[in-house]
Order: sequence, then C-alpha cells, then structure tokens
Amino acid sequence: MKLASLTGSSGPFEHPEHLAAFFHMVNRLLPDTPPLWVGPTTPAREALRLMAEHGYSQLPVREGDTVLGLFTYRAFAQEVAGMGGSKQDPTMLPVEEFLEHEMVIYARLQDEFRGLIDALDKHDAVLVSGPEDLIAILTPMDVLHYLHGIANAFVLIEEIELSLRTLIRTSVGDGAALEECAARALSKKYQTGHFPDRLEAMTFDDYVAMLRHGDNWPTFEGAFGGTRERWRGRLERVRDLRNDVFHFKRELSVEDHQSLGACRNSLLRCCRKVQARGGA
Repeated sequence: MKLASLTGSSGPFEHPEHLAAFFHMVNRLLPDTPPLWVGPTTPAREALRLMAEHGYSQLPVREGDTVLGLFTYRAFAQEVAGMGGSKQDPTMLPVEEFLEHEMVIYARLQDEFRGLIDALDKHDAVLVSGPEDLIAILTPMDVLHYLHGIANAFVLIEEIELSLRTLIRTSVGDGAALEECAARALSKKYQTGHFPDRLEAMTFDDYVAMLRHGDNWPTFEGAFGGTRERWRGRLERVRDLRNDVFHFKRELSVEDHQSLGACRNSLLRCCRKVQARGGA
C-alpha cells in the first residue's frame, strides 16, 4: 500500500523508505567537500602543509581503501618530543611514523549523531565509512554548524518575541493601559469581549495587532521609534516565518534568516535605547 505524502505533496517523505529522513542521522552532517587524505609514505611536511592550507587538524592515512590511522598535530608533536636530540628532520619522515596511537572511531551513514558526541569530544574526529570506502570526516565543528543551522531560527524567534513583549510592557505596563490597547486592536478577534489580560496569554499576532493599530501607536512610539508601517512590515514577516518554523512547513532560506536577524537587531537597539533612558 502506498503511503500518502506526509508533507502534503510529493516529496522526500512520500514513501516508507524515506521515513528515516525525519531523524537526525550522520548522513545529514556530512561536509560538502570530499575527505582529504594522504598515503603512508607522504612526508610529514607535505601533510602539515595540506592541513594548514585547508584548516584541518587531522588527515586520514590510507593504503588503498584501508584507513591506517590519523595523522594529527598532536601525534606529530608527541613523536617529535620523543625523538630526543635526533638531528634528523622529522618533517621529512613519512606520516605513518606519526599516527595517533588510539584506534580510529568509525560511524555509518545511518547512525544517530547523538551517539558520537562523546567520541568527538575525546578524539576530535570520527570517520564516516561506507561498505568499502571512506566517505567523510566528521569534526565537532561539523556538528556545531549543523546544530546552528537547525536552531538559529528558533533562537532568533525567541529573542524577537521576548523582547517585543518586554517593550510592550515597558510602554503600557500590565494594567488598564494594556487592556485599553488590547480592546482597540483585538475587539474583532475576541468578539466575546474577553481579551487576554496578560501579555503572556496573548499570541504573537496579538502583539502585532496592538502595535499596528493607529490609536495605539503613540503609546508605543517612544520605545520602538521609526514608523508604525515599518514595524508592521517587519513583525508580520516574522509572524509568517514563525508559523513556518514552529509547524515545520519548510526549510527557511538565507533571506528568511536575514529577515529574522534584522528584526532581532532592531529590537535589540530598542531595548538598549529604553534601558539607556532608565527604563526596564
């Protein structure tokens, strides 16, 4: 039996074999570039040059399809320190003389990356291998970049919503003035006349509605500055992106992240301005 698309249209989650794509596996962390490696007889000088050129802290050493070990700055330094007063230039020795003593840690494409955190913390790198060949090298920075890409929108939206709430509270407090602003802006939405009596009970759209109401704007203008139309455009854009993010409708584009970042920075300036004036 064919599964209906879980995204509402044909796509990567339409068939059962793609269901694992919902989960954060090693294959989603792979860097864009193929792994750089050297043969065992490569002079250490050449390996060090390659590492410096590419910003790597280690290189796999391979013989055919077999990884013999990792050449690292640490292993090189340890071996050089153990050479005593030898006059031989260590950089001219082959890299197989300077491999890490500990066994290389391997991961498969369908492993969960959470299980690799301890290994990355201890070894600085994990090799990703297919049935017969080296596919990639994972480092803590690869995981950090991946998690940043996932979490960045959530963090920006959190900062936007909390700072927006604080600036509204700074402008009107939690009493009668807030109720008046809510009554003006939200009467059509809450036709029963029972408006949320706390900012924490309101939705993000409620905040936007209060700010964009013409009779409310003089109350908020001192904290926010600029024009009501400019803030309406910024916040309505954030509202739409917030909906996409929290309901996992799509992956945000670079421009979407830039929009969230720009709004966040504008609110940060507002908060600093209010604080400089002696406000909350």
